[in-house]
Amino acid sequence: MDPLAELVGESPAMEVVRDQVRRLLTPRETGRRLPSILIQGETGTGKGLVARTIHRAGPRADGPFVDVNCAAIPETLIEAELFGFERGAFTDARRAKAGLFQAAHRGTIFLDEIGLLPEPLQAKLLKVLEEQAVRRLGATTAEPVDTWIISATNADLQAAVRQRAFREDLYHRLAVLTLRLPPLRERDTDVLVLARRFLERTCADYGLPPKRFAPDAEARLQAYPWPGNIRELSNVIERVALLAEGDLVTADTLELRTLPMAEPTAAAPAGTSRARRRSSAFRATRSAPASTSSGCGPEARPRRHRTVADAPSARRRRRPPSRPGPWPRHRCPRRRRFAGSSARWPFSA
Repeated sequence: MDPLAELVGESPAMEVVRDQVRRLLTPRETGRRLPSILIQGETGTGKGLVARTIHRAGPRADGPFVDVNCAAIPETLIEAELFGFERGAFTDARRAKAGLFQAAHRGTIFLDEIGLLPEPLQAKLLKVLEEQAVRRLGATTAEPVDTWIISATNADLQAAVRQRAFREDLYHRLAVLTLRLPPLRERDTDVLVLARRFLERTCADYGLPPKRFAPDAEARLQAYPWPGNIRELSNVIERVALLAEGDLVTADTLELRTLPMAEPTAAAPAGTSRARRRSSAFRATRSAPASTSSGCGPEARPRRHRTVADAPSARRRRRPPSRPGPWPRHRCPRRRRFAGSSARWPFSA
């Protein structure tokens, strides 16, 4: 059985991907060191599936496969999760714990969404790649680790390097070999192949009778741009398999509408903070002239005076503060509690 059979597709773009994976794995069957692989592609293109396929077809198939989503772990815990910690390293660290790198020893670790890794941890990950050793949080010595690193991202890391949002030296360490997964809109002939496979698998999983697509449904599937790629296609087919009444899936059952093209928006310059952009946008809305036709402009509202001098009654005499009255009877000292007392506050005139 072909180990790359899970990479379904007959388009030229998928043939290129399978050819790259074969060339990557063939000379590595007896080698001791494995190169780092960076998988790039949009969200939903199957980066995790490709990483698992590489692990199963590679020389580390007998070892563990550890899947780590860097975006799902809080920033305060990701260092302890990746590299481990010693007892007493922080509050409630009552016992030592090995990290995910040590859990993937003699196996493969898959770092998904590597572009969202915090900058302080990028330097520590770079040291792990260079020295092949991990030092736990709170430890004084490093422990050797033998791990094959496969990372993935949907962002442009080269642009992030130019904007100094990602370390350049770490990028070169991770991208020894690079695989680019094409989006589904560039795989015209693969849409129907994947849709039929998803429909067959969904019917088998839910115990439903076999179903097939009508010609209008196939045309609609090929015309849709699929912004969510394979993940969106799988969800649509699963919904259709559950809601379709007969054994024929029509175009109306798919409920796919043509998506409008989004207008390009002007990107903010690099280094501009979010608060600065919000303040500039607020100043622009404050300085823009308001329309009076809808009754919301400055002419439609009554005038509000910023200072007292702007008010029409600004020249009137200001009322002096009232003087304090006599002491209440229950507050008056004993020596002044007598009928008809005219005692005042000590500081009153």
